[in-house]
Amino acid sequence: MLNENCYAVVMAGGAGTRLWPLSSKDKPKHFLKLFGGRSLIELTVDKLRDHLPNDRILILTSTKYKAIAQETLPQIPAQNFVYEPCLRDTASAIGLAATVLKTRCPRATMVVLTADQIIEPADQFNTAIADAADFLELHPDRLIAFGVKAVSPSTLVGWQKLGDAVGFPGCEVRQIAAFTEKPELEIAERYINEGGYCWNSGQFAWKAETILQEISTHLPEAAPLLERIGDAWETPQRDQVLHELFPQMPTGSIDYKIMQKTDKACSILLPCSWEDMGTHAALANRIGSPQDGNVTFGKVVVQGTGNHILADSQRHVVVAAENLTVIVTGDTVFIGDKNTDMKALVEYVAEQAPEIV
Repeated sequence: MLNENCYAVVMAGGAGTRLWPLSSKDKPKHFLKLFGGRSLIELTVDKLRDHLPNDRILILTSTKYKAIAQETLPQIPAQNFVYEPCLRDTASAIGLAATVLKTRCPRATMVVLTADQIIEPADQFNTAIADAADFLELHPDRLIAFGVKAVSPSTLVGWQKLGDAVGFPGCEVRQIAAFTEKPELEIAERYINEGGYCWNSGQFAWKAETILQEISTHLPEAAPLLERIGDAWETPQRDQVLHELFPQMPTGSIDYKIMQKTDKACSILLPCSWEDMGTHAALANRIGSPQDGNVTFGKVVVQGTGNHILADSQRHVVVAAENLTVIVTGDTVFIGDKNTDMKALVEYVAEQAPEIV
């Protein structure tokens, strides 16, 4: 069991547009039961079993997912769901979660987990979390970004440039000399060839007080808003203050706004397999089956190779083509390829047919 100051914050507020049309604004990817009848957020919370009690797990999600979040995770106390009134990206979301934790436990260690990744085995993952929690008790001014061994020159993930070792008997901790978020292929290939780099997993650990200080330094406009939200959190004015002030919070990711600017970042490598369920191909490779040079899920007949086909529908899907991504749901069919810019596409579809996004 992790120490009494340790809390997990599971982030599940985005709409998961990269997995549209499987993932939609009404039912984003975190809640889709595509993994043996389980959802990504359930798998994430399950990893913490026997390591954190349910009352020290917070779920950070959107107000519009309140019903489905509580229905999916009935074991989490109602007061442990933190609802964002609107999307302001991860820097402000993490600031909100840290503010809530600080009101509950001034010395709280905050382990930030994303609900769209599969990390196995759970025991080794929890060992890394425990090492980070112990490290932060000795070095409360540091920020931990969990790294993953880079196995390819990926342009879809962030990268850490590892610096000097930090003295700690529990495990290897390295300073992070630099962050690069989703580099160009040429740069990613150089990182692989040079060595001394790893992928950034998107999972973090830090003291709630420390990340709030970093937000105050690098996003000073956010600090007074978060302070007022914190002051009202345990009062009847909580919802009114939150809905009034949170939309005024700045936009931007924690990677760009904080981690690329701070000099306090350290890395602990996760001794685990790590899969980001952020693309159709990644999802197909996880839940689908090989079929004559393709990867398919559902009732699929295919002639051709290099296709990723996900049919979350009772209809049969027949594809006679090469290197396509085909997604079929109850009311939408998407045909593209691995180079389709899903974010731009969903924005376009939202203008043309908002009812299906």
